[in-house]
Amino acid sequence: KRNTMANWIIRCSQDYFYPLIQYLREKLLERDIIHCDETPVQVLKEDGKKPQTKSYMWLYRSGNDGEAPIILYDYKPSRTGDNPEEYLKGFAGYLHTDGYSGYNKLEVIRCGCWAHLRRKFVEAIPGKKAKDAPLTNSEIGRDYCNQLFLIEESLKDLSPEDRYNKRLELERPVLDAFWCWLENLTVLNGSALGKAVTYAKNQKPYMENYLLDGRCSISNNTAENSIRPFCVGRKNWLFSDTPKGASASAAVYSIVETAK
Repeated sequence: KRNTMANWIIRCSQDYFYPLIQYLREKLLERDIIHCDETPVQVLKEDGKKPQTKSYMWLYRSGNDGEAPIILYDYKPSRTGDNPEEYLKGFAGYLHTDGYSGYNKLEVIRCGCWAHLRRKFVEAIPGKKAKDAPLTNSEIGRDYCNQLFLIEESLKDLSPEDRYNKRLELERPVLDAFWCWLENLTVLNGSALGKAVTYAKNQKPYMENYLLDGRCSISNNTAENSIRPFCVGRKNWLFSDTPKGASASAAVYSIVETAK
């Protein structure tokens, strides 16, 4: 029976997986770089919530630090910033995230995601445009981001120390030019370009922190790639029946993805 099999997984998670995951969590907090992301999950029998209400699966994983990866999922009934604040208590390194304000609660060096920032400009590019027309401001913003990613691609095989130095030499001028261009741009509030510019300006305090350490990343794609297996699975099984089941799923995904 389906219920019996589900209970087997829940019981095995409680008896065997949770202690191991707690150990891995302690080891993760000792690392210098952590990537975070979160995605909705539906839980039908959550106390005090309707079945249609969103709950969240949070992802925490190690960064490009040269050590064996640790990839952990954590089920929570909400998206509040209290969740990562509690889970990462004691961590004092670089935290890679998207622009979600809930991460502002953490007292860490937060690194923004240039892939998210680039996406905002791409979404603002007009659908129809004359073939020989000059670049729109949305395309110019996208191209600044493209320059950074092209430089990053050329530095991927360097040591962290060499990458740190080369970033300052090659990417710092691009960053300075981008922020200068952004400050002198006049946009229509509420437009797609206006939203992209506002997002960039709001995220500016975090967008250059990846320059502080050659092991840091220019984007949070590492976390997005790690949470994708859960998102793919969700298309098939759609929801969890109970919070215990959702937590067991988080445990199984943690063990499997870390082992992979």
